[in-house]
Amino acid sequence: MNANAVARMNVRPRRRSKIADFHGGWALVSGAARSQGLGCAFARQLAAEGLNLLLVDVLDAELRMRAKELRQQFDVQVRTATCDLGASAPYLAVEDAVDGIAVDVLVCNHMFTPADTPPILDMPLEMHTRMLDINARGYTNLIHRFGREMRTRGRGAIIIVGSGSGLTPAPYTAAYSANKAFQIALGEALWYELRGTGVDVLVMIGGLMNTQGDVLAGYPQWMFAEPDSVVREVLSAVGRKHILVPGVVNRVILFTQIRLMPRRRSVEAMGRFMAAALGKTDHAS
Repeated sequence: MNANAVARMNVRPRRRSKIADFHGGWALVSGAARSQGLGCAFARQLAAEGLNLLLVDVLDAELRMRAKELRQQFDVQVRTATCDLGASAPYLAVEDAVDGIAVDVLVCNHMFTPADTPPILDMPLEMHTRMLDINARGYTNLIHRFGREMRTRGRGAIIIVGSGSGLTPAPYTAAYSANKAFQIALGEALWYELRGTGVDVLVMIGGLMNTQGDVLAGYPQWMFAEPDSVVREVLSAVGRKHILVPGVVNRVILFTQIRLMPRRRSVEAMGRFMAAALGKTDHAS
């Protein structure tokens, strides 16, 4: 069995999902350049469902490499748009790439956060602004651009990649948490407003995943999920749920934080956890 056949077997969805209705159509996945990333895992699974792909990222060389791999493995069309999603819309590279096609599935997955995770007041204001531009405005720009077309056609699916830190703030990565909270609120409201239009909206509440190599080595490894497994669960939930917490470990952790612990205690526990994982000096301890 050749390598391409093995790759297709490894990403075959576990159950038929509504995504299969878009076979032969197009999916736009943002943040899709890194081979270990969640965006690339989404691209592989969507290609396995028979969708053509438009991959968007700021990393041009890696983006083109992923496109070449996906074409070879899944025999689908793959277009790329090298684009800074923190810039003002319209995104000209994206507009050029969608010429002559309609986007049926939009996966908003891109994310920017500084590697050194400074506390809120120690992060330069310019960095806060940059994060808001990419993670809040960038999501809004893509959803507004393609969601309106989907609503007009009466057909489409929007997947918004959120995080559990958007539900329980994570000190020392607080700007990331705030952006994720924005994405969750935007997505849930969008789901309500688009009911009955033929456009499905799913907000994914992700946990820790094996997408960063050794960058997250300070976190307990039993907490990590595999991206391909997460994506299969997400795609299976499109059209059935409006919000999904993938993975048993992730669900247990969030249930404990949100349902069993008082809000203040949950934030304090998260602060201690993040300080230990990131090697921070926690003056509150």
